[in-house]
Amino acid sequence: MAPVSVWDSFFALGGQSLQVVQFMARVRAGYGVELPVDLLFTPGFTVAQAAHAIDDARPVSGADIDLLIAQVGALSDDEVAALLAAEEA
Repeated sequence: MAPVSVWDSFFALGGQSLQVVQFMARVRAGYGVELPVDLLFTPGFTVAQAAHAIDDARPVSGADIDLLIAQVGALSDDEVAALLAAEEA
Protein backbone atom coordinates (compact mmCIF):
# COMPACT_ATOMS: atom_id res chain seq x y z
CA MET A 1 0.00 0.00 0.00
CA ALA A 2 1.31 3.45 -0.94
CA PRO A 3 1.92 5.98 1.83
CA VAL A 4 -0.84 8.51 2.47
CA SER A 5 -0.16 12.08 1.35
CA VAL A 6 -1.84 15.46 1.75
CA TRP A 7 -2.98 15.15 -1.88
CA ASP A 8 -5.02 11.97 -1.31
CA SER A 9 -8.80 12.31 -1.25
CA PHE A 10 -10.08 12.53 2.31
CA PHE A 11 -13.23 10.56 1.52
CA ALA A 12 -11.42 7.95 -0.61
CA LEU A 13 -9.25 7.25 2.45
CA GLY A 14 -12.36 6.52 4.50
CA GLY A 15 -13.10 9.98 5.88
CA GLN A 16 -16.67 10.59 7.00
CA SER A 17 -18.91 13.65 7.21
CA LEU A 18 -18.80 13.64 11.02
CA GLN A 19 -15.02 13.95 10.85
CA VAL A 20 -15.38 16.91 8.47
CA VAL A 21 -17.68 18.66 10.95
CA GLN A 22 -15.19 18.00 13.78
CA PHE A 23 -12.38 19.32 11.57
CA MET A 24 -14.36 22.49 10.84
CA ALA A 25 -14.87 23.06 14.57
CA ARG A 26 -11.15 22.61 15.29
CA VAL A 27 -10.18 24.99 12.48
CA ARG A 28 -12.63 27.59 13.78
CA ALA A 29 -11.31 27.23 17.36
CA GLY A 30 -7.63 27.12 16.42
CA TYR A 31 -7.45 29.64 13.59
CA GLY A 32 -10.64 31.69 13.89
CA VAL A 33 -11.53 30.74 10.31
CA GLU A 34 -14.79 29.48 8.83
CA LEU A 35 -14.07 27.16 5.92
CA PRO A 36 -16.66 26.91 3.16
CA VAL A 37 -18.75 23.77 3.62
CA ASP A 38 -18.93 23.20 -0.12
CA LEU A 39 -15.12 22.95 -0.27
CA LEU A 40 -14.97 20.34 2.47
CA PHE A 41 -17.65 18.15 0.91
CA THR A 42 -16.25 18.37 -2.61
CA PRO A 43 -15.42 14.96 -4.08
CA GLY A 44 -11.66 14.58 -4.00
CA PHE A 45 -11.25 17.00 -1.05
CA THR A 46 -7.66 16.86 0.26
CA VAL A 47 -5.74 18.03 3.31
CA ALA A 48 -3.68 20.25 1.01
CA GLN A 49 -6.85 22.01 -0.16
CA ALA A 50 -7.90 22.56 3.44
CA ALA A 51 -4.49 24.02 4.30
CA HIS A 52 -4.67 26.45 1.38
CA ALA A 53 -8.21 27.49 2.36
CA ILE A 54 -7.15 28.09 5.98
CA ASP A 55 -4.15 30.12 4.85
CA ASP A 56 -6.26 32.19 2.45
CA ALA A 57 -8.94 32.90 5.08
CA ARG A 58 -6.66 33.82 7.97
CA PRO A 59 -6.77 37.51 8.81
CA VAL A 60 -3.47 39.37 8.88
CA SER A 61 -3.10 41.71 11.83
CA GLY A 62 -1.18 44.94 12.03
CA ALA A 63 1.15 43.25 14.54
CA ASP A 64 1.92 40.54 11.96
CA ILE A 65 2.79 43.17 9.38
CA ASP A 66 4.91 45.15 11.86
CA LEU A 67 6.83 41.98 12.74
CA LEU A 68 7.49 41.19 9.07
CA ILE A 69 8.66 44.73 8.39
CA ALA A 70 11.05 44.53 11.36
CA GLN A 71 12.40 41.16 10.19
CA VAL A 72 12.95 42.38 6.63
CA GLY A 73 14.49 45.62 7.88
CA ALA A 74 17.00 43.65 9.97
CA LEU A 75 18.32 41.74 6.93
CA SER A 76 21.71 42.70 5.53
CA ASP A 77 22.15 43.41 1.82
CA ASP A 78 23.89 40.05 1.44
CA GLU A 79 20.99 38.22 3.13
CA VAL A 80 18.48 39.96 0.86
CA ALA A 81 20.53 39.04 -2.21
CA ALA A 82 20.74 35.41 -1.06
CA LEU A 83 16.97 35.22 -0.47
CA LEU A 84 16.23 36.72 -3.87
CA ALA A 85 18.67 34.34 -5.55
CA ALA A 86 16.99 31.38 -3.83
CA GLU A 87 13.57 32.55 -5.06
CA GLU A 88 14.84 32.71 -8.65
CA ALA A 89 16.32 29.21 -8.48
